[in-house]
Amino acid sequence: MAESPYLVRAADAPLTTHSPTLKVAEATFPGFGIALRYQERAPGGPPSDWCETGHSIFILSGRIRYEFPDHAVEAGPGDMLHIPAGHAHRHKPSVIGDEPVRYVLTEFG
Repeated sequence: MAESPYLVRAADAPLTTHSPTLKVAEATFPGFGIALRYQERAPGGPPSDWCETGHSIFILSGRIRYEFPDHAVEAGPGDMLHIPAGHAHRHKPSVIGDEPVRYVLTEFG
C-alpha cells in the first residue's frame, strides 16, 4: 500500500522529553501548516510562559487548567478546547491535581 501524506505512524513520532514535566510525540504535516501532538504534562515544575499559538485540544485523562488574561478554564477527560492564535488569546497551561494530564493537541499558526 502506498504511503499517504495524511498518516503518521506512532513509531515515526516517538514520545520525547521536552522538560521534566512535559513529554511530546509530534507529527508535522508539511504543506498543511499544522502539527498534531500527543502530550503528557506532569504536575509541578515552574509555571509555563504565555503561549500565543492556536490549539484545538482533546483531553484523554487527568485535568488541566488554562489561564487567560481575563479568565481561566479547567478541563478533564472528554473535554475539548479551541484556543485561537494571537496575543488576545494568550494562555498558560497547568496540571490540576497529582496525576499527569494526557491530551491530543492540534497546533496551528
